[in-house]
Amino acid sequence: MLRKTIMTLVCVGCCYAASAQTNLESWRGKYEANKRDIEVVKKYVEALEEAKKGKESEQVIKEYMSRCPVLQVEDKDTYLLLNKYVFADPYSNVFEYGIYAVKKMKWAREEAPAGEDKAARLKRLFKGLGSGVSGDNEIDKRYEVLMTLSRNLNKEIDKQCEPYLQDKRYVLPLYDSLKLERLTYLVNKGQLLGQDAMRLKLAVNKALHAGNYARVVRDLEVAANLNMTDLRDNYIVAILTVLSESTLDKELINNILSFVLRLRDREETAGGSTNYYNLLGRLYALVGDKDNADKYKKMGDAIEAERMERYKDLFEATGSN
Repeated sequence: MLRKTIMTLVCVGCCYAASAQTNLESWRGKYEANKRDIEVVKKYVEALEEAKKGKESEQVIKEYMSRCPVLQVEDKDTYLLLNKYVFADPYSNVFEYGIYAVKKMKWAREEAPAGEDKAARLKRLFKGLGSGVSGDNEIDKRYEVLMTLSRNLNKEIDKQCEPYLQDKRYVLPLYDSLKLERLTYLVNKGQLLGQDAMRLKLAVNKALHAGNYARVVRDLEVAANLNMTDLRDNYIVAILTVLSESTLDKELINNILSFVLRLRDREETAGGSTNYYNLLGRLYALVGDKDNADKYKKMGDAIEAERMERYKDLFEATGSN
C-alpha cells in the first residue's frame, strides 16, 4: 500500500512538472498582452513558480507594483501576490500598507472544491508544498503574510538595535533617530508576531542613547521576569556588557550584578548554554572583588575557547569572530 502511494505521488509529481512548463508558455503570452490585469499577473506568477522560476516571478511582481498605486495593496489578490517578494523593506510605503491591510481584510476558510478527484487533490497538495504555506486556505495565507512582515521588521530592528562583536568587543550600531522613529511607528501600527520583544529592543536602544541606564536595566529585568520567549539571553548579555563599559554609579553596578547572577542561576537550572561568566567577571572587577573577577573571567574564557574549538570549521568558513 505504501509503495503504491509513493509511486502515485511520483507519477503525479512528474506529470505536474511537465504540465507546469506548458501552463507557463500559455500564461506568458497573456501576460505580455495585459500586464496591468491583477488576475493575469497572479496566474502568470503562479505559472512561473510552478516552473521553479522564482527570480522571474519576483521581477514580474516588482514591475507590477511599480505601475500601480500603493492603495492597490488593499486588494486581497494583490496583497497575497506581494507577500513573498515585496514586503521586505520596512521603510517603504508598501510595507506600511501591508501591516495596515492584514488586519483590515476579512479572511475566510476555503472549502475543498466540490467533486475534486484524487489526482486533482494531489496536484493541489503538491502546489501547497512548493509555496511554503502550511495549508490551502486564507487563514494559513494570512499567517504566512504576518510571518513575513514580522520577520522582516524584526530583522531591521535587530540591525539597528542589537550590539555586535567587533574585535572581540560588543559595540552598538550607529544611532539613526529617523529610522528608529519609523520602526517604532510600524511596530505600534498593527498586531505582529514577536511585537513585545521588538518594542523592548527599541525602548532599550533609546534609553541607552539617552544615558538612562537605570531604565535599561529595569526594562530587561521586567522582560526576564515575564520570560519573554522572543528575547534571547545573548541579547541581554550583549546589552549589559555594553552598559558595563559606561560610567555607572555603585548602586546600579550592584543591581546589574544581582540581576546577572539570577539569570546565571536560572540558566544553569534550565541547562542552557548562555555564557554569563565574562560579564560577571567584568562586574565583579567593577565592585572591587578581584578573586571573583578572576574566577569568572577564567570560566568565561574557557567556555569561549571550547566553543571556538567545537565550531572552528564553521567560523572559518563564514568568517565569524
